Amino acid sequence: MENTVPWSDLPKELWCMIGKKLDTPTDVRRFRSVCSSWRSLIPPLPHGNNPPPFPLQLPLRPGQKPAFVTRSTIYRLQPPEVSGPAFGWLVKLEESGEPGCPLRLLSPLSKEPIKYKPGFFPSVLNTLDFRVTEIVKEYAVEVDDGANFRRVAKVALFPDSAWADAGECAVVGILEGGKLGHRRFGDEEWSVIEGQDCHFDDVMVYKGQFYAVDRLGTVSWIDPSLRVVQFSPHMCGGGDRKHMVEVGGDLYVVDRYLERGAVTRYRNDPEVGSKTVKFRVYRLNQEWGTWDEVRRLDDVALFLGDHSCFSVSVQEFGGCVGNCIYFTELSDFYGVKVLVFCMEDQSIKRAAFSPDYFRILWPPPAWISPSPCPLDPKNMRTVY
Repeated sequence: MENTVPWSDLPKELWCMIGKKLDTPTDVRRFRSVCSSWRSLIPPLPHGNNPPPFPLQLPLRPGQKPAFVTRSTIYRLQPPEVSGPAFGWLVKLEESGEPGCPLRLLSPLSKEPIKYKPGFFPSVLNTLDFRVTEIVKEYAVEVDDGANFRRVAKVALFPDSAWADAGECAVVGILEGGKLGHRRFGDEEWSVIEGQDCHFDDVMVYKGQFYAVDRLGTVSWIDPSLRVVQFSPHMCGGGDRKHMVEVGGDLYVVDRYLERGAVTRYRNDPEVGSKTVKFRVYRLNQEWGTWDEVRRLDDVALFLGDHSCFSVSVQEFGGCVGNCIYFTELSDFYGVKVLVFCMEDQSIKRAAFSPDYFRILWPPPAWISPSPCPLDPKNMRTVY
């Protein structure tokens, strides 16, 4: 029989190594709050480093509006004591940089702020009062009026560890025309990554490296010398836009099909305002270098947001429905809509009108807001 050792008897050197592996500020704070000996093992943040402040202002050229890199974090919140089925709530918080209001509550799939009727939602949301799991960090480039910076469609930042120094941080983004751009902390302008002859749709950090997928479904990684290196074969899917998402450690590509010939007022960008008609999902078999089509997601739900894509197990969100894809559309009349694609019957539903799907997004559970917390009706139209 193997001997077991109480955690309190483990060598301090081992706990110090574990503490330095924690990537998020929440995990570092929780580690240090266990006891005085653990608190002495790792320093508070920041310590000896210069983390990039968010929103991070980018250098200006004459005539340009101020532009910023913003950071938001998507969490799963759960009550401190869970009895029975797990009941979590999906929430996105953005670092605003404003005194007295350091965080903003946003829709998990867009940058739209959630506005609720006053007096119903807690005025202070202390994450130390809950079981908090960080799902993903997302980054976006905005001008100072809060609008997206159209020259940069999507960005990924690495490293994004709690221990990272600003001088180590680099951003890879998708620029106009689907080109990949690169920028280090302090650079005055984006540098186009050479050696590209395709249109890229998505970029992400996967296993500590920048990855991008082009419109044909070919996944490439960007090596330290900023070369674009093909990582996967072409995909057989013939959709109109590709999204990358990590599921259980595997790399998935979601192929989005848009309605042909859609007439919208967004003439300069035919994807904006176009109607999504279906998705197909593929998993990259990295051992054989092939794409395997995924027809069922079982208890997994995929989220294709405006600035990040992620997956969750609905077993951690009691009463929610899996085997589906949440995504956004910008319509001519309703602003941002959150829709759900059901893998089982290939149907598409408006999340706000489907309680089983909407529950993971809103309303907050009773252990956060004991009274029902209705959204502002105008906000319901523009966010969900």
